[in-house]
Amino acid sequence: MLKGSLEERIETLLKNSGYVTARYHGCFDIVAKRKQMLLIKVLKNVDAFSEEHSENLRLVASNLGASPLVVGDQTRLDRLRNGVVYERYGVPSVNFQTFQRLIDEGIMPNIYSDRGGLYVNIDSDSLRQARGEKHITQRELAEMVGVNKKVIYEHEKHQIRMMLEIAEKLEKILHKKLVKEADVLGSEMKSEITKPKDSLERGVGRKLKDIGFSIGYVQSAPFDILAKDSMTAQSATKEKTLVISDVESDKRRMVRRIHALKEFVTLTNKPAVVITEKYASHALEGVPVINRAELEELDNSKELISIAKRVKK
Repeated sequence: MLKGSLEERIETLLKNSGYVTARYHGCFDIVAKRKQMLLIKVLKNVDAFSEEHSENLRLVASNLGASPLVVGDQTRLDRLRNGVVYERYGVPSVNFQTFQRLIDEGIMPNIYSDRGGLYVNIDSDSLRQARGEKHITQRELAEMVGVNKKVIYEHEKHQIRMMLEIAEKLEKILHKKLVKEADVLGSEMKSEITKPKDSLERGVGRKLKDIGFSIGYVQSAPFDILAKDSMTAQSATKEKTLVISDVESDKRRMVRRIHALKEFVTLTNKPAVVITEKYASHALEGVPVINRAELEELDNSKELISIAKRVKK
């Protein structure tokens, strides 16, 4: 299946399920929002998903509270199997059929493909409880399954993945459901440490930090900096405020990108501002624009947030 055709099928599926979507080509291809937000990278071959794209996708996802996902057809060696998760640089990857069941029926896959074969997550508490109810020691259970005692000990103590064939033997012996679903949309993403792409972005980032933001630099997205108001984030009673900044020194490039930025912030309902070197304009497609000199005059994060919230829908 060609990538373009796969994108169309994914977007149609999401829209039919009540998601609002937008398209973009970079570290993600589709952003979709219903109750939760999805950031989807579409690839025919999921092995083409680069570490750089993963870092940027995970950064955006962690800041937006979104779920990142790769949907594709195959690896270099084989087609993706139904109901199996293939992780790439910490981001879950599935085929369209698995994704469709997840969206249409809420059915999560429960098998992971990794080096050495297929694996599952098992419930350590259920394993320990079921073994106790059968009055079987760890050593006895290990011998019945054909593994070392340490395997049973480690899986009762820690939530670690187990080879599928071992988990199936355990369920048969203990008469207990042990395998857990792979919550591919609920994985917590850690924010990545990223670097600015040029001196303009570095200077803007330095100023944003000075006035109270924590920031992340983003490549291959409709924006260049994600900035959280550090003071607001410290208060548990207030919603964390996120400002999306598009830093541009090239006027023509800025104008080309503004539509994607506007579509993205409208869908995600996040305030945005475009920061430029010299270009003078109050707004582009309803998104506020300020230049570096204006930014340098600001004293605190609230002033920039106030400007960013002037986005016209």
